[in-house]
Amino acid sequence: MTLKNRIIAVTPLVSLIIFLTVGYVFNIWHPTWAVFFLIIIVPIMVNCDIYRIVYPLACAVIYVALGLTLGCWHPAWIIFLTIPIYYILFEPYLIKRPKKVDVVVER
Repeated sequence: MTLKNRIIAVTPLVSLIIFLTVGYVFNIWHPTWAVFFLIIIVPIMVNCDIYRIVYPLACAVIYVALGLTLGCWHPAWIIFLTIPIYYILFEPYLIKRPKKVDVVVER
C-alpha cells in the first residue's frame, strides 16, 4: 500500500474524529459536518483515479440531502463509516488489471 493510499484510507477516520471532537468540545455540530468533504477532496488532491471516489461522493451527497431535507445530521454521519467497509470489500474489483494480450507465434 502506497503512502497515497494510506492517506486516503485514513481520511474518513480523521474526518470523524475532527467532527466529533469539535462537536463535543465546542458544541458546534452544524457547520462542522463540512469536514466530511475531506473524504472527497483528499483523493483528488493526491491525484487518485476518479472512479475510486464515486462511493465517497455518493455518501456525501446522501448525507447532505438527508441533513438538509430531514434535519437528521446526527444519525446520518454513520453513512461515512461505510466507506472503509466498501473499500475493504470491493478493493480487488477496483484495481485496474492489464488486458490480456493473445500472443500468436508464427513458424
